[in-house]
Amino acid sequence: MSVPVLERLGLSPSATGTAALATGEKPYATLHFGTLDVPVGSLLDLVRDTEDLLPPRTGHLGNWEDIALGRSGPMDFNTAVCAGGYGYPLVYGFTRTEADTEGGDDVYLPGSLVDGGRRTTLPLYTWDGRAFVRRDRSRPLFCALTLTELDGELVPLVELHRRRMATVPGYHFRQWADSLNDHAPLVTDMLCLLLEEARGRQNPRAAFAELISHAVRPDGSVGRCEIHQDGGGYVIEGHRYPSARAFAEAAMLTVDALTEPRRFFSRMHDIPPVLPVISIQLSSVLFGLLGTHLPDDPMLPGEDPFLTHLHWGARAMAGCPPRRGGYLARKSTVRSLRAITGPLVRHFDEIRPLCFALLPAQIFMLCPPDTEQRDVDLLADLFRAVCAAPDNTHDTTVGWLVTHQERLSPYLRGRFRESSGIPTDAALRAPATPVEPDGFRSLTFRQACAVVAAFEEVLR
Repeated sequence: MSVPVLERLGLSPSATGTAALATGEKPYATLHFGTLDVPVGSLLDLVRDTEDLLPPRTGHLGNWEDIALGRSGPMDFNTAVCAGGYGYPLVYGFTRTEADTEGGDDVYLPGSLVDGGRRTTLPLYTWDGRAFVRRDRSRPLFCALTLTELDGELVPLVELHRRRMATVPGYHFRQWADSLNDHAPLVTDMLCLLLEEARGRQNPRAAFAELISHAVRPDGSVGRCEIHQDGGGYVIEGHRYPSARAFAEAAMLTVDALTEPRRFFSRMHDIPPVLPVISIQLSSVLFGLLGTHLPDDPMLPGEDPFLTHLHWGARAMAGCPPRRGGYLARKSTVRSLRAITGPLVRHFDEIRPLCFALLPAQIFMLCPPDTEQRDVDLLADLFRAVCAAPDNTHDTTVGWLVTHQERLSPYLRGRFRESSGIPTDAALRAPATPVEPDGFRSLTFRQACAVVAAFEEVLR
């Protein structure tokens, strides 16, 4: 029997809260590495030394060219994870184009092309019931139902970005929608079960929202929604689906729009007026249950009583405790994920309890580009100070920044600005590779997160 991943890191069931998973008392637990005293190097070595294991780094559909070249500011943590061999880019496509109003993706900018720090906005088209018409940027549009113009031809926005990602050297992109499509019958059956289970919950409205968070119309407009029961059917935004299976199959149509966009757009006259969109809570459970941490053998059977899913989460998903713990570690989210996982464990023989081991990708913001050697040396000095006072990481870092922040490069300081994404200032930056300063691997995840939190507080 292979030694479980957590045990190989010296983590006991009592320390991780996974004992109840092993006994079957609980179906789900979130384990945030940012709260653990596991050396960063121990985890990185384990990933590199473990055959088949490669945690996903869930980034969004959009512009990855400058990310891959290590010149994307705060988004360089993607470069450190994916180019460093510690994970792979799993592209999440249920996102919206950036717009003049809030709600779009202002980080990956899927409604634009960004290259060398220069942004070019794309013309965007969606269906008006008879034809595809050009839209303004007054509101975000659901990427999967949006087209753009290229060389005089309308092409799916998803296809354009997939083409560009395929040309990025050294990156093996995988699409989250492909994982769902590869297991479409199982995912559909799971959603049918969960919908029926939700009907019997004390608060069906909240239970439905845990599964389906948004509704999208063929014109690309998308927003939060409520699901109402109507006999044996389900009503969403005024449109009735006669059964759980019909509703689940409609939800899978948005997956089709991401995996087979041209086929999807060729059938617009047959698309229902409202489509349900799988929630991030359900997606998070499926990230683990569908084995995205084992990209070459995703449903590899295991001998452990529960499944340990390692996952690199970014600023929203994982954050950097203690300043910000990310949405996946919130008590309310954990309750939702437990409620989703429980019925699946009980009804499907191939499904085991799930431990979602959340790895904070933001720690790699502490790895400067190799074009900034002074930053590498300065951060090595900081890490020596932190390791010398392991119980006072935050205050040590704040004190160090008071003295040294002006010596850090503007590029490194800019990583920690609030709401910063891929730079679009047209500044010419050389391609770079993130460097792990001396002492970085000796930091525990708890310490590394505390350092990042201090940087955010001081440099924002």
